[in-house]
Amino acid sequence: MSVLLTGATGFIGQAVLTALVAAGYRVTALVDDQDDADQVRAAGADPFLASEEDTRTISELALESDGVIHTATSRADDADFIAAVMPGLLTSDKPFVYTSSLWTYGSGLDLTEESPAAPPAAVAWMDETARRLLADDSEGMRVVVVAPGIVYGHGQGIPRRFVDDLDRSGQEPVLPSIGDGSQHWATVHVDDLADLYVRIIGAESHQKDVYIAASEADETVAELAAAAASAAGATVRAESAEETGERLGAALAGVLLLDQHARADRAKDRLGWRTTRPALRDELRAGYLDVPGDPLLGSPA
Repeated sequence: MSVLLTGATGFIGQAVLTALVAAGYRVTALVDDQDDADQVRAAGADPFLASEEDTRTISELALESDGVIHTATSRADDADFIAAVMPGLLTSDKPFVYTSSLWTYGSGLDLTEESPAAPPAAVAWMDETARRLLADDSEGMRVVVVAPGIVYGHGQGIPRRFVDDLDRSGQEPVLPSIGDGSQHWATVHVDDLADLYVRIIGAESHQKDVYIAASEADETVAELAAAAASAAGATVRAESAEETGERLGAALAGVLLLDQHARADRAKDRLGWRTTRPALRDELRAGYLDVPGDPLLGSPA
């Protein structure tokens, strides 16, 4: 079986590519330049330089595949990509897996796929795109939307802020919190998330649906910051929401200050998905950038 994949050199896309190849899929990865082409080829995929002239179009690549996974979602480029890929999926009964975000649901401590959308301004476009895709009544359209929580793992992703934002200018390092830290973050390890994509693409039948991807961890930002600070021998300095907005920018602060916890019952019940990787708090406590036993980082067991 074959999959057309976008974002194969990105944080989520790399993990999805690795998981697909390990599961025996032939992957065609859309890339922008030769360096990316070399990277995905080394990972076991067939690169397709979309910027080069080729007798095949993206629509034809979609038609040749058994499904499309779009992890490189972009406010600027989504409309063009979707318009290009969809003609190859119409009447094909093949899944188009679109990557959204749990942030589109806004704050809530018992979020499910049935919860009403309440996206902050920064991700409103993502919610609108997913809604349009799910509402499309074109024959044979099989859209699956994945809404992950904050993605972490292998020292990457948004949780890097707990490492990169350390202030070492004084006698002791200080880690600024994100807000007062009382908000919960719904999180998912990138390798667990990649496993969900593989399960979706391998399902025998597809219907228009949404899958939340989040672990059962119930971690506050204060707890996460404390774990990171302990690894660095630092103290945590709480901030007001206004201070966080000034430091990170209003758009990023607006999503990181959301108070979220979610259930992934649909993925568990329908696809047998389970999260098995260490919780973010444990990875931060272990240093995050040098997590023991992480094969991608070459860390000692």
